Amino acid sequence: MRAQLARYNPWVILVVDDEKDIRNLVRLLAERAGYRVTEAANAQEALAILQERVFEPQLLLTDIVMPGMSGLSLAAQAHHMKPTLPVIFMSGFANEYQDELSGSVCLRKPFKAAELLTAIQDVIGVPHAARKSDKKGQTADCDLPVNQTDSAI
Repeated sequence: MRAQLARYNPWVILVVDDEKDIRNLVRLLAERAGYRVTEAANAQEALAILQERVFEPQLLLTDIVMPGMSGLSLAAQAHHMKPTLPVIFMSGFANEYQDELSGSVCLRKPFKAAELLTAIQDVIGVPHAARKSDKKGQTADCDLPVNQTDSAI
């Protein structure tokens, strides 16, 4: 599957999280699945990356609670710059933002590697045939519990 995704996968993911270890793990998992990744430590860095248009991400994967600007505000500003940019939120505080996240894809921290990759595939529309047949995780709206089947991020 990784070779298939890498061969046919033009997707660049912009990962935004103030925790370096989280960014590194998400980047590592996404790259191993064949995605290209660029990182930002906060919303201001992410907006600069979007304005520069050097990387042109096709997916924004952002933490919600960060110093300075929140991931929710980042997503709103990113949509002004790139209206079709899909967003996946990550948060350990998802319950506190249920109203704001209604209808959004959100991974509750800690989440499993399989949950992350499934969420990415679901949001960007990777054809079902290119996925692993034994799907261990599931995407979830922030108000639903997720399956706990492998080590957490």
